[in-house]
Amino acid sequence: MMNTINTKMTKSDCLEILSSKENIWFYYSQALYIKTKNMKNKIRLNTLLNAKSGLCNEDCGYCAQSKKSKATIQKYSLLPQDEIIRKALIAKKNNSSVFCIALSGTRPTQKEVLDLGETIKEIKRIMDIEICLSIGLITDNQIKYLKKCGIDRLNHNLNTSRENYPNITTTHSYDDRLNTLKKIKAFDINICSGFICGMGETDTQLVDLAFELKEQEPFSIPVNFLLPIKGTKLEKYNELTPIKCLKILIMLRLLFPKTEIRISAGREFHLGSLQQFAILIVDSIFLGNYLTEKGADITEDYQLLKELELIVEGEL
Repeated sequence: MMNTINTKMTKSDCLEILSSKENIWFYYSQALYIKTKNMKNKIRLNTLLNAKSGLCNEDCGYCAQSKKSKATIQKYSLLPQDEIIRKALIAKKNNSSVFCIALSGTRPTQKEVLDLGETIKEIKRIMDIEICLSIGLITDNQIKYLKKCGIDRLNHNLNTSRENYPNITTTHSYDDRLNTLKKIKAFDINICSGFICGMGETDTQLVDLAFELKEQEPFSIPVNFLLPIKGTKLEKYNELTPIKCLKILIMLRLLFPKTEIRISAGREFHLGSLQQFAILIVDSIFLGNYLTEKGADITEDYQLLKELELIVEGEL
């Protein structure tokens, strides 16, 4: 057992946390100390917009928007500029620090990138809010253009380990995702990249994935817990427990002491009564809905944050 906060976490340390039974609350106290030292009792809110839904040729087993999915979802092309701006205004009104715009599909068309760029410039003109864009595999010229338009960061999740990746997706590779992160980093744009836990990965694979991500020096890490969506390949995967989810967050907090860690999809479904403990050791949460699935009601989340006496960044 680690007796003090370990500033140089090893893979063995991480595995010890994930398997711990007797010492888990000791590790939790370390994670809480790190969060409090860096952020005190503050928390950032993020709002996610599914700006293009479905219509995807990928076969990702977790995703309702996949061409293989039989889930019933809305399908639409890129939303018009005025609708995206309207959603950004709502996000700002709800005290979100970050407005996340996501597009389904392998990669965006040139027209989509140009339209998004104009929309981002207008959002930045109207309000002070950070923009995170998730648009798949992206070219050098598209990255340079979007950086010029004012994006704050690009999201591209690694999702699962190299060894587990073929079990989840076959239409693109783990290296496609990793190389995209390297490209974003090369253009000096903040990286947002994380995981989907609970897709059959082992603890060792999860730790390997975390260490590979650490090499990319992400600005933020969204931690998703698999939502077993009916009609998807992974609809019967429900192997996570509340304490396992909390252990994953503790491990990541200790491994990434100064990186923004965000609880994302699945927190309401998997964490249960431990959700309050989880929120206290992370830096941000998503407010409202996810890509195709409902999140907690915004008023419920605000009540929870109020009970924990957390100060929302930017709250008036």
